[in-house]
Amino acid sequence: MPASLNTERERRAKEILYRCMEELQATKAALYLEGPEGNFNLTTSYGFGRRDTLPPLLPLDHPLMEWARRRRTGPAYLNDLPEFPSLQAHLEGAGTSRLLTIPLTVSDRMVGLVDVRDKSRKARFGPQDVAAARNIGLMLERFLADPGGHGTPSKTPEPETPPAEAPAPDLSASLPHRWVIEEITGLVRSLALLPDVAAAALTLTDGGSTRVLVVRATPLDQKHRDAVITHQTRVLLESGAHMPPAERWGWDEQPSGGSQTRQEEIRTAVLLCGPPVWVALSVITPTGSTSSDAIFAAARGHLQVATALRDYRRAARNLARVLLEPGETAYPHLRQHSQTTSEITQRMAVALRLPPDQEELITVAGYLHDVGMRELDYARIYRMDPPGEPERQLYRRHPLVGARIVEAVEFPGDLATAIRFHHERWDGAGYPQRLAGQMIPLPSRIIHLAEVYDVLTSMSSYRRPMPREAAFDTIRAESGRQFDPDLVPVLLEIVRP
Repeated sequence: MPASLNTERERRAKEILYRCMEELQATKAALYLEGPEGNFNLTTSYGFGRRDTLPPLLPLDHPLMEWARRRRTGPAYLNDLPEFPSLQAHLEGAGTSRLLTIPLTVSDRMVGLVDVRDKSRKARFGPQDVAAARNIGLMLERFLADPGGHGTPSKTPEPETPPAEAPAPDLSASLPHRWVIEEITGLVRSLALLPDVAAAALTLTDGGSTRVLVVRATPLDQKHRDAVITHQTRVLLESGAHMPPAERWGWDEQPSGGSQTRQEEIRTAVLLCGPPVWVALSVITPTGSTSSDAIFAAARGHLQVATALRDYRRAARNLARVLLEPGETAYPHLRQHSQTTSEITQRMAVALRLPPDQEELITVAGYLHDVGMRELDYARIYRMDPPGEPERQLYRRHPLVGARIVEAVEFPGDLATAIRFHHERWDGAGYPQRLAGQMIPLPSRIIHLAEVYDVLTSMSSYRRPMPREAAFDTIRAESGRQFDPDLVPVLLEIVRP
């Protein structure tokens, strides 16, 4: 066992790793963490037998590290060795042929890697596994970011009040289903205005940190803060949450505009049970108030609606994958390019703080930007080096063909427009309509920049990949010509190691 985890921390890491078996039906998985020399050390695993060759250490030039670094924007899978032949020896050493990797990033630096192998019943990994793998990765990242997660052990959590000077947290940042949390936060602000409510405390915890938003008529004194923390800690622990130490709590107290000042009774309900996130709501009222039950019912109902909308959006993304599937079957490199482009566009949308509906539109459009390829002679175009003029003209049709395909499914938002113009250039030299500058829709500008970055750096690209820094230089050189100059810094920030 590497020195980076003590016995208790390794046990917790293995518990999270077992989720690969439960949610991905993976027969084997291994967790590697960055060591002091920069290499990645085997920390824990399950499913590998004594005769399997599982490297205790991955040097930076190991094929698996190369694969993971090139796909570090999120989980990526491999079902056929010809997609990445250099991994053949690594996989065959454990008698496996299918791989899914989950990169782990803390403070914008890759600090770990999960090596997931063979699904049960010899099933193939697919797009449906990516969301579950991402949640497992988020749990491990929070575990590593927690004091003691990747170094000294953390102290046993105590239900004490966090320091008053703790910075106000962003209740939605870095949490899954960000917009669901934003919805319930808005509702709590409204509920805090009810006549019987002196204060409402919305608490989110993911096991690595806890964030509290208190909306109150008059400021809470230390006694009431202690009471809220103690009450919520007990209820959350009973629901199965792992409560982090006090220094990992953020406390944000805001005025409600209400008039009730009697802070006499606290009631708490858990609105959402994780993993990955627990959400609890506490209401402080005068003694004998009966409004709490109605407030909790309203909050649960609102959360159910928001969650249903989240599920609808997830279904829409699955529909996008089905639309692309005719190309996925024959062209795995097109699938991988589409997946990576979508992940980058989604991260750019978050960095730009775009509204949730825009973020969703850009994410789906990023996945479907090349859906028009399925109607063209893609095999001939892709393999020609260099392509002739007839092939270039055929290739230039794919944004228009893709836009017509998605128009037929009536996807919410202007998805067709985002796809139609994703090859326009900032200087007006693109196609199909030679739009320039702000005349190009923002989603199209984001997709164009994200897909060019993937083409420059991906092993599955039609061209020889270049090192990350060389790709950065190429993109900077085209800022204000090919690319929106305001978007270039955003891309470089989210993909930088």
